[in-house]
Amino acid sequence: MIILSIDTSQAASVALVDTDSRTVLASEQADDQGRHLEFIGPALARVLANPVQPDLVVTGIGPGPFTGLRVGIAAGIAVGQARGIPVKGLLSQAAIAEELHRRNAQAAGPVLIAADARRKEVYFSVYESSDASLQAGPFVAKPAEVAEVLAAHGHTAVTVRLGRGFMLYPDVLGDSSFPSIVDPRAEYLAFAAARELRAGHELAEPVPEYLREPDAKSPPARESRLK
Repeated sequence: MIILSIDTSQAASVALVDTDSRTVLASEQADDQGRHLEFIGPALARVLANPVQPDLVVTGIGPGPFTGLRVGIAAGIAVGQARGIPVKGLLSQAAIAEELHRRNAQAAGPVLIAADARRKEVYFSVYESSDASLQAGPFVAKPAEVAEVLAAHGHTAVTVRLGRGFMLYPDVLGDSSFPSIVDPRAEYLAFAAARELRAGHELAEPVPEYLREPDAKSPPARESRLK
């Protein structure tokens, strides 16, 4: 299967992947967490210039910031509608678990993945490193509260720590086990989606996983004084 994958939950990325041959046909990765809107259009154009056409679009659904997630998901839906192909979603941190599994197939045990949630918080999940399966989460909390949340869900120890959250809060969360694995990459999101499909699991709809209310609030309705 040829999958076009997009993730904008942290630093944006786009990839075109042949999951049968495990070949990355084209990929683009932003070098920071900003400029999602400026990045996604040109990156998609370059990736889709590949003569091989996608059968499926998979977008990372977060958790992540409101604006960033909307950009990637909207772009994926637009491509799917234009080409008449299905669009599905997958939790973004599955891409990091998949990257660990592919780069270190001997890894075993729970892996804690933490991403930047802004507001001095992190988004975090626990995956099983041996098969990249989700064990708990995703959650959002202050770094100092992560251990308490994990314990409440039966996870008192982790084998591996990955993600931008450990780069931001090493004094509280500890150091990353693999500092080179920072943000979800679209090519690994495609491989993670293919793994789910091979296992007979259905992918999610492309609906963002926000975990909390937006910063911007609607103004309260005012009662008219006109009679």
